[in-house]
Amino acid sequence: MADRKKTYALLARLHKQEMEAQSVVLSSMQDEADRLTRERSALEESRRAGASVTMIEAMPYRGRFLNAVRQENQRLSGLIADAENKIGVQRDKVLNAYRELRSAEQLDGSIKAVQAEAEQEAAQADADEMVLLRRPAAYL
Repeated sequence: MADRKKTYALLARLHKQEMEAQSVVLSSMQDEADRLTRERSALEESRRAGASVTMIEAMPYRGRFLNAVRQENQRLSGLIADAENKIGVQRDKVLNAYRELRSAEQLDGSIKAVQAEAEQEAAQADADEMVLLRRPAAYL
């Protein structure tokens, strides 16, 4: 019984480490998606500033600038969409690892409860035996 208890405790610890590792990966993926979103927002600000230029000397370059900004925005949007998909998959991995951890913890808890119940029953049996041994033979 003690070996099973140690095994289940080890299993719970391994699942916890797996969940933490998956969480770190998820966090870094979310940070990257946030960085891309900030970059796209900065690009949009640059587009607004460039679109409002009214100098005649800048007009020939304005179209090319807006086209380059639009292409970069599309590229960033694609990267963000890919990152969001990967984040969804990683989130599922974290949730699965959490479920496995909870299952292992519940199994460990049930083994501990069974062991505690067995110990209590053994203690009660010893107490009952002591009561019987202390009674005089006439009562038996």
